[in-house]
Amino acid sequence: MTSDKNLIIVGAGQLGVLISKIIKKKYNFQIIGFIDNDPQKKGKKINGIRVIGNDKVLKKKKEKVSIVIAIGDIKKRIEIQKKFKKKNYSFPKIISSLSKIDENVKIGNGTLITNHSMILNNTRVGDFCVIGSGNKILHNVHISNNCIIGGGSVVGSNVKIKENVFIGVGSVLASKKITIGKNSFICSGSGVFKSVKAGSKVIGNPARLIPNKKK
Repeated sequence: MTSDKNLIIVGAGQLGVLISKIIKKKYNFQIIGFIDNDPQKKGKKINGIRVIGNDKVLKKKKEKVSIVIAIGDIKKRIEIQKKFKKKNYSFPKIISSLSKIDENVKIGNGTLITNHSMILNNTRVGDFCVIGSGNKILHNVHISNNCIIGGGSVVGSNVKIKENVFIGVGSVLASKKITIGKNSFICSGSGVFKSVKAGSKVIGNPARLIPNKKK
């Protein structure tokens, strides 16, 4: 259990609600509120927690506060990190009590692991990742920083996932020494059986490259 301290959740959408439930059930944080850039949400209560404003709230706070980034957009997550990582904030990892994590798994700061996921031995999950519900991540997997893995996905053993990768729900990455290059996007339901180059977008089973139409 984490010692008592104040916490703000960035993002009052579905991920924010789910993470707030996990925190209330397992952790001793005092949740100050949500922050969200949607002005229509300000002042409203979501899961019993008030939306206290937008990013400006964090800029004004001087006392030590922990931040959980509950937004499913990698670019926005990185922007928030850059804004506040050098200030007087900490970014705790949040792990659902309903997930099974082997003892020798390493999980970075700011990472969120939601319900009913399984992560097996000798796996490393970097900082500021989101592991969706019902995922199976097998042994000897390396997931780098700022990755999002949608719910119901399977990451086979010995897979390496580089920085800023998005993997859509229900995807399967085969158990072999394949690498998913940084800034790649795996569409939902894809079956990945070979390495994916950096900056690629793939879809289908087996996954095929979606050509970049930019000239």
